[in-house]
Amino acid sequence: MDAMTARGLSLAGVVAVWTGISDMARVNLSLWPVIVALGCYLAAGGGVAGLQKTVAGTVSGVVWALLASAIGRALGGQDLVRALVLGAAAFMMVLQARAPLLSYTAGAFAGAGVAMGLRAVTLQGGIRVAIALAVGAALGYVAEYAAGKIKTRRA
Repeated sequence: MDAMTARGLSLAGVVAVWTGISDMARVNLSLWPVIVALGCYLAAGGGVAGLQKTVAGTVSGVVWALLASAIGRALGGQDLVRALVLGAAAFMMVLQARAPLLSYTAGAFAGAGVAMGLRAVTLQGGIRVAIALAVGAALGYVAEYAAGKIKTRRA
């Protein structure tokens, strides 16, 4: 089996298991952060380095989204104020790339987008989104490991 097929099968298994656990437990374990983090993990190049960059990047994006939301509310919440605060948060997500661990700017924007899309405006909501993103990145690592095991098996 080639590497791409093995990776596809292992990722399909991860998504199916996550969805099954969510359905069986009757808990809303949103699949979107997991899928976004899986994509970020793959785009970051995989492996331990990709896992680290994905977790640090996406979680930092969640933090910037929470900060932008809190500051925007504190300053009155008008559209112009919110737009300026979000612009400042975007600037900071790009600027943080100077730190090697936070250099995955796409991950930061993905994390912020997921947090805003799921309306995580409280610390508790942000923590839930950050955990789901970290779990998604970890599942990407597990899927890549499983793909390596599948690929090396010969009948």
